[in-house]
Amino acid sequence: MNTRTKIQAYTDKGFTLLELLVVVAISGILLGVGLPAMGALIERNQFKAEVSALHRAVALSRSMAVYRGEAVSLCPLTNSNACGNNWTGKLTIFSDSNQNSTLDPDEETIGIVSALEQSGTRLDRRHSRASAIMFRSTGNAFGHNGTLKVCMDGSTTLSATIIISGAGRIRLGEDSNNDGLVEDTSGDAVTCS
Repeated sequence: MNTRTKIQAYTDKGFTLLELLVVVAISGILLGVGLPAMGALIERNQFKAEVSALHRAVALSRSMAVYRGEAVSLCPLTNSNACGNNWTGKLTIFSDSNQNSTLDPDEETIGIVSALEQSGTRLDRRHSRASAIMFRSTGNAFGHNGTLKVCMDGSTTLSATIIISGAGRIRLGEDSNNDGLVEDTSGDAVTCS
């Protein structure tokens, strides 16, 4: 058999309509099962990345307060550089030497946590107090406990808390009663709406 005959023999073979329909049906089933699972996986990973970024930001704030020997604040800043309440916006870590929860011209920005994307995301984050998260040069939080809550709206199981004690200890909330919901410092389940 010469080369031309071999090529012709291979090109004459193809798929029958039945074989093609079977492949399309199997592909459709796999996509129908796989895509929703992939979406849930991506959503879980996005959530975990946000919680991790916030945990690192709070830990950095505390570490920098001790390292620099001055108060350091973490909060969303308003247009006037004062701490605001929009915790879904960009968060700023800054030296707050006069402890007024305002980024003054003589104070330095240490770090930034990106704002949550407003389109297409269901993530939400809130702080239990209206004030900034502030640490003293000793590493203590300024006289109060606080809880930073992160939620995936529409999900009953994707919630997390970052708990800051008055002594400056930073920890993630746990699901101590194994009901699938993380508890806050009071032991109440964190619910997302």
